[in-house]
Amino acid sequence: MAETSLHDLCKGFGALLSRSKQPSFPEEASRLNDRGNLPLHAACSFQASADVIETLLKAYPGGASQPNGVGNLPIHQAAMWQAPVESIEILLSRHPEGATVRNQYGSLPLHMAASNRASPEVVKLLVDAYPDALHLQNDDGMTPLDLAMADETMANDQVLAMLEGRPPPPELTRRQKAERFDERATVLERKARALRLANPNNGAGGPANNNLKLTLAAVRKLADRFPHSLYAAGMDPNELEIAFSDQLESGNKVDAEQILLDAVRRRAKNQTRDARGIPIDRAGMPSGPRDRVEELLASIIGLEHIKAQLRGLRRTAEICDLKESLIPPQSGQRTGRTHPMSLIPPTLSEDTGRPSAHHTVFLGNPGSGKTAVARLLAKAYHELGILRKPKFLEVERLDLVGRDKSTTVMKTKEVIDEARGGILFIDEAYTLGMASKKNKLDTGADCINEIIRSIDESAARGGDDNHPVVILAGFPVEMNTFLVFNTDLRKRFPLTFEFPDYTCLELAQIFIDLANAKGFDLSPELKPSVIAHLLEGETSELWRSERNGRVSEMLLTGCRNEVRKRMRIAQMEDDLEFDPQLIIQTDLENIIQTEFK
Repeated sequence: MAETSLHDLCKGFGALLSRSKQPSFPEEASRLNDRGNLPLHAACSFQASADVIETLLKAYPGGASQPNGVGNLPIHQAAMWQAPVESIEILLSRHPEGATVRNQYGSLPLHMAASNRASPEVVKLLVDAYPDALHLQNDDGMTPLDLAMADETMANDQVLAMLEGRPPPPELTRRQKAERFDERATVLERKARALRLANPNNGAGGPANNNLKLTLAAVRKLADRFPHSLYAAGMDPNELEIAFSDQLESGNKVDAEQILLDAVRRRAKNQTRDARGIPIDRAGMPSGPRDRVEELLASIIGLEHIKAQLRGLRRTAEICDLKESLIPPQSGQRTGRTHPMSLIPPTLSEDTGRPSAHHTVFLGNPGSGKTAVARLLAKAYHELGILRKPKFLEVERLDLVGRDKSTTVMKTKEVIDEARGGILFIDEAYTLGMASKKNKLDTGADCINEIIRSIDESAARGGDDNHPVVILAGFPVEMNTFLVFNTDLRKRFPLTFEFPDYTCLELAQIFIDLANAKGFDLSPELKPSVIAHLLEGETSELWRSERNGRVSEMLLTGCRNEVRKRMRIAQMEDDLEFDPQLIIQTDLENIIQTEFK
């Protein structure tokens, strides 16, 4: 059985919570994929939050006690992939015996947590749930303490103390933590240097040289296919490629470990991060290689469920690209060496295939960001290698529907062909189910049938990556009614994203971003909370829901007029200190109190 859509949703979470409202959700939550995983297993593997775990367990209570193909319960997956402590608590409360269950390798959840650097809070939960686990060995004869100490440079002192049965040490200061990281880096460098000295055979054709060539090939392939994985490691792939090329052209011995370490040092030197974790220089400006996908997500205000879904697709893409880089092409020759597949973790060795973007439904009131997000998705999907082009084509009923069936089919085909490789955004899609006033024939049905036919043909070809991702957008009530009466169309759109109305604080942040983009500065007292308070006090929730993001655009337009008024007064009074690019609180108050009703 191919992996179901719900398993994919568990990698991003947000759309899953919307999907849970559908009647088919309990049946989907109990469905196994071809590796024996429930959606709950997938969610735990992608660090699901507590509300996602609760939703899946409510739909299928037996999921907490069901093992997958290798005997892992969901709590094994959660412990292995560093799920939040709240998620672990829920799994233990639903199935306390899970802490005592071994998988087919003889590992308890505590073994998984200890060997994968779980947080001290998670380790404490598992120890409290099954204290005897501290002394039990897995099939390799390893206790949780043995696994935690396998890499001494990465061991957590608090975790080691708990596994040894002694009180945890006091919390380290930030300076002590920095010193500890520096010590670990020194140990790693010393180990790498010792390995090089122990194996002096670096001549052409020697095993060390062959290993270095494999390392270079893997890093270069990662850089070509998915540079974000190198960004996350603190390396600029362009600088790394230059360093490798210089070494090869010089004819010197290629020291891959040293090149990688130097690249990390260059990226980390004099680098700090802002509150959002973005690297900044001493002047407070962004530094280092750009992460285009995160830049696009940062431009979206709110809508965390959509950002989570996109990050889930990114994680899947990273795993696929890492697997392709680590596993060289298999040859028919047999040697005495260990096969590379045996060195790959089980998760990476699974044949998951590259992720794909599903056809999607957007539901939201006017101005809630449906079109803007769809445009950003086209760019983000392209950055992730999911779409061939960052193309975005927006159409409506008039672009798709003609006077008769043949004209409608022809127009629909032309639109789909034009959008190939990108995103086709059909705004107010529910109008396809409405008959024209001039023509009583509902030719919109012919457009719907052509869209269904095109999607099915693409699926029959095994997923044509040149077929556009179709997004149907519209107001919630109208779209839900439309989809109820077009069940065949609904089946082809497994994802539904709901766009809630913006809060006053989100509208304030949108206004600030718009103003900055137009070159305006805001006076120091105009914090987002102040602007939000003004909006909340002078406008009604109904009034805002009918406009949403357009409220921020109206506010900026009004402020520009207020600035011009003040500028004319300043010119008459010869005020040389007037700043024509500064918006003050009085501007906002005048606009909101007089025009926002």
